[in-house]
Order: sequence, then C-alpha cells, then structure tokens
Amino acid sequence: MIRNRPACLLCLQGLGTLSTPGFSPPILSRCVASATLRRRPSRFTLSNRVAERLVERRRKPEPTHGMNRTAANIPRPAWRNRRSWSKARGHVEGRFSKNEKFDPKHMRMAQSLGVISRAQRDEVKSEVDKWFSFDDFDLLPSIKEGIMQGALKGLDTVEPSPVQKLAIPVLTGQTMRRHKNTINDKNPYETFLIAAETGSGKTLSYLVPVLDCLKRSEEASRKNGEAEASVERAPAPKAPVKDLFDLEIPTMEPKEDKENHGKPRAIILVPTSELVAQVASIVKSISHITKFRTTMISSNFTATVIRNRLFSGPLDVLVSTPYLLSSLAEDSPKILSKCTHLVADEADSLFDREFVILTTSIIERAQALKKLILCSATIPKSLDMRLRKLYPSMQRLVSSKIHTVPRRVALSVVDVDQNPYRGNKLLACAETLSQIGKEPSEEGFIKKVIVFVNRRESTTELVSFLRDKGFDAANLNRDTDDRKNTAVLEYFTGPKVSADPTARALEKMKVLVTTDIASRGVDTKTVKNVLLYDVPYNTIDFIHRLGRVGRMGKRGRAVLFVDNDTNKAWVKEIKKSMYRGGPLL
Repeated sequence: MIRNRPACLLCLQGLGTLSTPGFSPPILSRCVASATLRRRPSRFTLSNRVAERLVERRRKPEPTHGMNRTAANIPRPAWRNRRSWSKARGHVEGRFSKNEKFDPKHMRMAQSLGVISRAQRDEVKSEVDKWFSFDDFDLLPSIKEGIMQGALKGLDTVEPSPVQKLAIPVLTGQTMRRHKNTINDKNPYETFLIAAETGSGKTLSYLVPVLDCLKRSEEASRKNGEAEASVERAPAPKAPVKDLFDLEIPTMEPKEDKENHGKPRAIILVPTSELVAQVASIVKSISHITKFRTTMISSNFTATVIRNRLFSGPLDVLVSTPYLLSSLAEDSPKILSKCTHLVADEADSLFDREFVILTTSIIERAQALKKLILCSATIPKSLDMRLRKLYPSMQRLVSSKIHTVPRRVALSVVDVDQNPYRGNKLLACAETLSQIGKEPSEEGFIKKVIVFVNRRESTTELVSFLRDKGFDAANLNRDTDDRKNTAVLEYFTGPKVSADPTARALEKMKVLVTTDIASRGVDTKTVKNVLLYDVPYNTIDFIHRLGRVGRMGKRGRAVLFVDNDTNKAWVKEIKKSMYRGGPLL
C-alpha cells in the first residue's frame, strides 16, 4: 500500500511505483503537497478556540420547511425544566425528591392567579387608613340604621372592614380614584371590580352603595312628584243635588300603576341557589329598616311562586342566578328595562366558560344600566384577561390581602400512608374528627365541622362510614334534595347551637361532608374546623375551602390529608406562604 511506503517522489520512482498501471502522478503530488502543508497538532499545545461558543449554522427555511416533521416544536413547560434540573443536581432542600410523584396540575394551577404588586398593596393600605366607622361615609341615615340594626346586629364589632373602607367611598362617589374614564361608547356605564380575601365582608361593600343610590333616586323622584302635584289646578266644585233621586257621581281612585311591576332597579347575580338564599337574607335584614322591596328567585321555587314574586308589585332589588334570569329575560325582555345597578357576585365563576355567555347577555339587555359591579375573592389569570378585553377601563378595588389565607387560620397536615393509618384515609378522617370532639374548645355548644371532597360520590361513602363510627354526619352535593341542602346550609350558616352537657363528645359535633358547592360565598361564621379530605385540584379551590374558617377576624383550623401521590413540595410551599402571610401564587 502507498501509506506504508516513503512519500518522496524520487524514492517512489526508484521502487517502480510510478510506472504501475492506474497510478496518477498529479494526484499523488497533490496529496503529498497538502500533507506537507498540514500541521500536526502537538499534545502539549493548547487550542486557542477552547473559550469559543459553538454556533449552530441554521439553514434558511424553505417554503416546505417542517412539513414532514413528526413532533411539534413546542418548548417544554417550566415545571419539566425544573424537574430535570433537580434530577441532574440531585435532591436539594425544598425541591422534589427523586422517588416523589410529581403532579403537574399543582404547578400549573398554582401559577393561575393574577399577581398584585407590592406598590399596589401599599397604596390600598394608605387609602383604607382614612376611614374608621360607617359614620364617616356619606350615606343616608336610613342606610346606616339598616346596617347597625339589620346586617351587623349581634356582632361584636360594627366597624367597616378594609374592603368596605376601600369600596364604599368610591362606589358612592365620596372619593375619586385616579383612573381613566370608565364610560365610553362600548360600555355606556361605570364598571367596578371588588376583589378581597374570603370572609372580609364583600357583600356589604357593594350592597350598601347600591341601596344608598336607590334610596337617593327614590327621594329625588318623590320631590319632583310633589312639586308637580302642587302646580296642578284645584278640583272643580261639586254640583248641588236638585232632586232626591239625583245621585252624586263618585270619584274614581286612580288605578295602581303596573308599569313598574316585575322590573327591578337593582339585580344581584350569584352562581348557585344556595348563595341566592344567603345574599337575599342579608338584603332582607336591611330592607325591614330601610324600607325597600326585595325578592329572590331560584330553581328551588315553582313557576307559580316565581311569577307571583316578580309581578305582584313594584320591585327594587332582585337576587337570582344567571340561568333563571336569562330564561325569564327571553320570555319577558322588559324585565331588565329599569335595571340601573347590576352586581355579579363570585365573578370568577360567573365569567368563566360555563356562565360567561349568560352573564354578558344579561348585561347587554340592561339598556338603562348605570353601574356594573363585579365581586370576587380570587382573580384567576383567565378572568383578568377576559375583563381587560371586555371592560378595559374598569376600576379595580383590590384589597391588599388578596389571594392570602389569614394567619389566624392554622393548617396541619396528616400523612395517611404513615403509621397508624397505613393508607386508610377513612380511618384517618374519623380519628381526626374524634380528636376535635375531645378538645375543650367551644364548650357548651355543638362543634360544626366541614369536610371537603373532590367527587360527589365520595360524600355518600364518607358519610356512611362516619355514621357507622357514631358521628352525626350529613352530605351536601348536587344530587341531594334542594330542600335538604337549604336546611343543612341554614344550620351551618346560622348562630351557635347549645349542646347537652350530659351528651358524649361525638354527640356534640355536627359534620358536613360536601363538595366545592359549599366552598364559595357560604358565610360559615360559627365553623372553626375544616377538613380537606381530598387535596384540591388548584390553589383557587384551596383558598375558597380554607375561607370557610377564620371569617371576620375569628380563628380557625384546617387539616389537609396527603398520601404518596400528593405533591409534598406544593404543600410545603403553601404552608410557608401561609406562615409568612403572603399570597398563594
């Protein structure tokens, strides 16, 4: 072979290689010349291109580039990158362990809440510190009397909460915030968003300004009517009776004006029939003193009852669900013709994919609308983007503690896979309830405990197990009777119930096993213990479930049951955020 012979041309000629057939001297000369020009690298010489970064040369994309690609060129999500990084570096404190099962739902939903900056929170705190009592607000005396003797009757403190200090002055026009003009060609009415933590008194924050505005407009119309009546001519004198049988023509009383029947001036929308009864009870407590007409309609009532409540007389405030009100508006379009104030309570539910079409259709049919008020305890990113698109100039009255769980709520974690339960979650739940029953707290009263599950089938299974163990348990879900649901909610939202001092510990406890149907808006002020039998699907549900305790400044406790399939790192971050009093993002 040529590679084993000398590379000199004279030597090759002497060996007779050049005369062999098929040998090309010009080609060999070129090979030898290039070999002599190339420099062999030394083992002890460092390259001067070590620090240079390798740059990939990408071809210019052609018209048919990527048509036969078998996998989508989608960047990997953030939680996968974090998982691979932790695998490469090993287990680090606060990271996911190698043998731990990771659920991407928690990381995905943990980042679904809107972010409120620190500057915005500090600005809200400065605005709240200006007000001290309801007397500082520019409200009618009848409204203040209704608050003290109706809505807040029996409470220890009657001072306004921070969200009420923030919202009432703005909605009544007492203070003006720096914002863009909310009235434009697209939305010829003012739009507001009230967002605050659970149990902070959001219902009164929008109800008090609405009722004050209705009463002021009512007084203005009454004064105008009295002025017109004074200008009218005096009645003509009656003709004398000439004969015995000549009768005097009686004057007819004016007929009642039925034009305003079934046309409420203010409408409050809530997602469930359970919340209809709760909000209507608060409105009714103020109406007895302030003197205005209110009613509620939901799927719990028959068609005859709904018709009588709506069209029996003039109506000021109506509390309803979007489904029922939308169907009534299709049959009677004039039902929304007098509505000047519309409130969407639990806006994160009313503006999600299930209700958004019905809610927006109701708003569009209210031609006389002056103020649209949205109220929510959480602001998901989906809601934030939808509201910015529908109402770009909306005024946002956001509390400084939004997306936080109060520090007065203590969270404890029970691992059901450890001893002594060894994976028996039913037994762990019963044991936890038994320990709560033996505690000396709430002496003389029945202890009310709420247990949350993710599936409605789990309510029946858990209730039957607890009843076998001697607990007084009831279930609440969409499959149970509506009358039963109303009675159960009235018991847990009502005042404290006295207990028999001679009864056993389990007989002094009432347990409610429910789904997320009772996690939003239900005012359970007398409940101090909440059990999360199933880990919530997202942080939003976690905030609403824990919001059933620690309401209006009271203390509460929550117990979370976890197992090997639970993302322990997510639970650890939640506990750390709760301890610091920060938002759960």
